[in-house]
Amino acid sequence: MNPNQPMLLTFELQPKQMTSLRIICIRNGIQLVKADPAMYGETIGVLCGMDEAKGIAAEGGLAEPMLLFANMTMAAVQKFLNEAKAAKFSRPSLMAMLTETNREWTPLQLQSQLAEERVMVREKMQSIHERSGHHHDHEHHEHKEETSDES
Repeated sequence: MNPNQPMLLTFELQPKQMTSLRIICIRNGIQLVKADPAMYGETIGVLCGMDEAKGIAAEGGLAEPMLLFANMTMAAVQKFLNEAKAAKFSRPSLMAMLTETNREWTPLQLQSQLAEERVMVREKMQSIHERSGHHHDHEHHEHKEETSDES
């Protein structure tokens, strides 16, 4: 593992997903690194080969699959994602780029942060959707029944 080369660190992916990614990574000169669940107690920096392992035990598994891009520009990540989409790769909803901040986090901390951000984005999108008047209520479709007076 070369910590300075573009890298895709994967967490909890299915073998079929790994096979799809391997082809795209080879084509783009990206190292594909499958994170070992036994190492989930270590930081992302350790898992990317950038920092020394401290021998910290894993706190448990991850709730869902996750991808982390390291040493890649936004353009390179976008190219990768476009190729993954074209290959019909079913990508995880949790993805991140390596930063100085998340380099110090464990995979569980990263996943927790990404899951929180996903909730905030969904709430913000819902709020925007509601303010734009795209309600799916039935107030415009009420049918008033007319009663006839037969007295």
